[in-house]
Amino acid sequence: MSAASVSSTIESSGSASPARASPPLPLRIVLVTDRAETAVRLRQMIEPAWATIEAAPDGRLPEPLDADIVLIDLPAEDVRAMERALGIAARLRDSPTPVTVVDGRLPRQKRIALYRAGVMGFVSLGEDPEELAARLGSLHAAKRVAAQALKRLRDHTRHLDEQLRLAQRLQRDFLPHRLPDVGGARFAARLEPAAWVAGDFYDVFRLDERHVGFYVADAVGHGIPAALLTVFVKKSLQTKRIEGKQYELISPDEALRLLNADLLSAELQEMPFITMVYGIYDEAARECLYARAGHPRPLVLGPKGGLEQLDGEGPLLGIFGDAAFELRRRRLEPGDRLLLYTDGAERVVADRRADPAKLLEVIQASALLPVEALLDFILDAVRAATGGDHLADDVTLVALEVESATTA
Repeated sequence: MSAASVSSTIESSGSASPARASPPLPLRIVLVTDRAETAVRLRQMIEPAWATIEAAPDGRLPEPLDADIVLIDLPAEDVRAMERALGIAARLRDSPTPVTVVDGRLPRQKRIALYRAGVMGFVSLGEDPEELAARLGSLHAAKRVAAQALKRLRDHTRHLDEQLRLAQRLQRDFLPHRLPDVGGARFAARLEPAAWVAGDFYDVFRLDERHVGFYVADAVGHGIPAALLTVFVKKSLQTKRIEGKQYELISPDEALRLLNADLLSAELQEMPFITMVYGIYDEAARECLYARAGHPRPLVLGPKGGLEQLDGEGPLLGIFGDAAFELRRRRLEPGDRLLLYTDGAERVVADRRADPAKLLEVIQASALLPVEALLDFILDAVRAATGGDHLADDVTLVALEVESATTA
């Protein structure tokens, strides 16, 4: 039957027993049917002031779809109608328009399939007209409320994304825009957050004409609370004592002790713990002083590919008021590279678990690469372990390479 003939039949039929439940505005119902008798019966049951009905034979929904309810006529014996109903329900699943089926005593499995496809309910043309009107009105109201909630959620998510983008830009502003020039050596760094903002952070900064300070830190966890500690650590880390025109560099162990005291005195609620390595590089002596607070051990890669884990103990920051941190000293020979990293770099296996031994294998395999290529190789290995998904944890890498004797 054509669309014109079905529409004509609907408009010419009378209203034998109209429903009395009338919403403030008439609902717009699109009726998907190829049976004139279904259209006639529905029009007899529904009062024109309560709803207007537009026919859609052969499943051809009007474009654009401007309807409050899509009602699908589904004779139990019509296989083609079942396929059509499943397709329409799936297409409108995320729309604000509920899909309802005129049930011709469908078997249980077909009803389940329709629910799973997105159908919100079933009605019968044999039920009380007022109950039918109430049922259709209820389904429409439920989908409308859900659509409004979804819109609010999307608006909130969009606003939150904008705020997180801003937070990401601000956090990156706290990172060094340009690493300082170091005579006879050079620094390189990478930071890739698992989310918009990172709980990892680093800095490399000149202390005076001879010394460069550097650190890598990781607030346990990631996200906004951890990222906010970027500002705290950057402002609280004490690197010099200045008296008049004189100054004294604060040793890394003492700097960590003072930072730990500041974190505890702040009495932050749900304070994230911090791991950290802070070091001072002496250009003239090619020597590093460093201290470690619960952080992965620094590594030294030799010019021939050797790999050494440096010692030095100390607890996480923000836990113990009487924490002490061991000061260590290491001279770097020409061609040596000092590597600091956060534990996110240890997630280099397929199931994204932390595997420190596997990371050392990755580093060993890339130990002879130039320092920039070395960091990229490690970061690519972590990315590969995610299978293209977001990183499981923030990753930060900072390296110091001493020029070899042939290039010095």
